[in-house]
Amino acid sequence: MLINLEATARRQALIASFWSLVSWAIFIGSWFLEKDGVPVFSWAVIVGISLGVAGVVLLALPLGKIANRLVRHLRPEPPTQQFENLVEEIAIALVEPVESIQTYRCDVPNILMLPCSDREIVVATTGALEKLTRYEIQALVAAQFAGMRNRWCRLATRAEIMWWALIWFFPIGLIGLLIDRQFATFTGFAFIFVYAFMPRKTEQARDLCADVVAVKTTFDPHSLASAMRKLAEHAHAATKINFGAFFLPINPFLVIPKRMQTKTTVNGRSWSQADEVRLELLLRAERAEAMANGGNPSEFTGREFSRRWRELGK
Repeated sequence: MLINLEATARRQALIASFWSLVSWAIFIGSWFLEKDGVPVFSWAVIVGISLGVAGVVLLALPLGKIANRLVRHLRPEPPTQQFENLVEEIAIALVEPVESIQTYRCDVPNILMLPCSDREIVVATTGALEKLTRYEIQALVAAQFAGMRNRWCRLATRAEIMWWALIWFFPIGLIGLLIDRQFATFTGFAFIFVYAFMPRKTEQARDLCADVVAVKTTFDPHSLASAMRKLAEHAHAATKINFGAFFLPINPFLVIPKRMQTKTTVNGRSWSQADEVRLELLLRAERAEAMANGGNPSEFTGREFSRRWRELGK
């Protein structure tokens, strides 16, 4: 079952990367269009340049430099001896050195993993140390630590950061596009709007890769499932986490991603972003339980999330 789940994780990482690649290609290609929709260059040249630039960004995105920048905004504290020993055990199992182990004062249980350019930094909130068992913390550290070392997880992480960056760059593009390229603006905005309401493919792919690697490292899916259920109870409180700076993509490095306190209303349904996070954490818990009990964990992947997502707010 785990082998099949690994194949599913790779496939979802590639799909997530594809959508981020296409979204960037549309954004880049729109700059080659004139106001009346007539391309400056041939369509083949536009598509080639757009996909080429987007592909280079995807493969060369410097996760280490982004993590370095995040470190400057942390206010860490020295770790407890137990947490330090726990992380070192995971590092030895993965044959990966850890240069810094820290704690962060926050009541919400969470784990942060930063793959910096010259060192690895693992941070646990005080809430995690107080509310989770040793084995639950170990499972979460493995999910974040091992996941950041897995090439498919890193690919999905890059795709997620690319999507996050596009949301910031798009208003800049609108300024230029609105002047004389309304057609391109409409096309790009329509794509962004539709994709924004799709389930979080990039996040799901990254989490699936991380969970698979964590189970292979600790051989303890029960603790992973238990930890995810406890974290789901704090999904709404996680919106108050102040890791890093607002302009930096902290979510790919956290077990519980931070979300805005906003609500979405579609066809009479209304739910918050925290509800989506809780849904995903519970799905990860059920997937880990399936791995532990000999079930089919592939039943608890992106398609099942999409089905449950359509039930939110009813």
